Formats: sequence, C-alpha cells, structure tokens
Amino acid sequence: MQRRSVFYALLGLAPAAQALQEAASSIPATAAEAVSMGLPRFYSQPDFPAFAELGQALIPAFDGRPGAKEAEAAEFLDFLIGQSPADIQTLYKQGLATYKVRRKAGLDAALKELGEPWSHAGPTNPYAKFLQAAKQAFYQATVNSRQWSEAMSGRSRSAAGVGSYWMPIE
Repeated sequence: MQRRSVFYALLGLAPAAQALQEAASSIPATAAEAVSMGLPRFYSQPDFPAFAELGQALIPAFDGRPGAKEAEAAEFLDFLIGQSPADIQTLYKQGLATYKVRRKAGLDAALKELGEPWSHAGPTNPYAKFLQAAKQAFYQATVNSRQWSEAMSGRSRSAAGVGSYWMPIE
C-alpha cells in the first residue's frame, strides 16, 4: 500500500486518491452494512424523517417502555420495506405521501382513519390500509428490538425469556 501512495505522490494524485479511498469506505458493501450504518434504503432523505415521525406517533414510549423512536424501528423498517415485494413498497410510498399532506392539517387529521371501526375484511381505503400496516409493523419492530428486551427484562418475573435477546455471531 505504501508503494501505491508513493506512486500517487510522484504523479501529484495523492489528494485525489485519498479522497477516493474515503468515499469508498463510506459505501456499504452488503445489506447488513447498510443497516448498521443507518443509511435510509427505501425512503429518500426528505421522506425518512416523516416516516420516523409516523412511527413515533403510532408507538410512543410509555411507562419505561421504549417507543418506536427509541427502538430505532423506522431504520429497520426502512431496510425491510426496501427488500419487500413491489405491492408493499407501493403501499408504503403512497401512504407516506398522503400522510405528509394530511400532517399539515395536524396529527389528528393524519391519523383519523385509525379511529374508525374495523372489520375482519380490512379497510377499503388505501390510506387506512397503510396506517394499519404501518402500525402493526412499527409495533412488531419495537417489541422485537434489543431496546425493548433490555427495558422489559428487569421489570417482572412475567418477562421470562425476554432478556435472552440473541446477538449475531461474528
């Protein structure tokens, strides 16, 4: 590696080579690296904060339990939706666009459909389908997170097995 640096220095390319190396080190090589780096995968940079805000509104922290924000559920779901089938991606993309428009009128207006009566057939309104799917996804991502496991493991004896969060083998 030192020979290459000397060669670049002789050609006057040392700053460019260093900048190229730094840029290459910030690009994830695998999906696991992208998740660990916290890079949004499905939602664009302007859309991701709105998605995280929706998660916080749907699953807030309470009574010492972490919410979607503390459990970093939005980051996980962003990766998961990016790997999902096209119909799920369309549901989430269009649903978030509608959420952003309705959010301008207030949070209650944006989440109004969640208060409507439900049936086993599910809602016919695409936005209501999105809200129900997002609420379920944020809930599952939150209660299956390491943060939830750590918070719940010391609370009571009824949390048996909750403290046995599996760590990846590296």
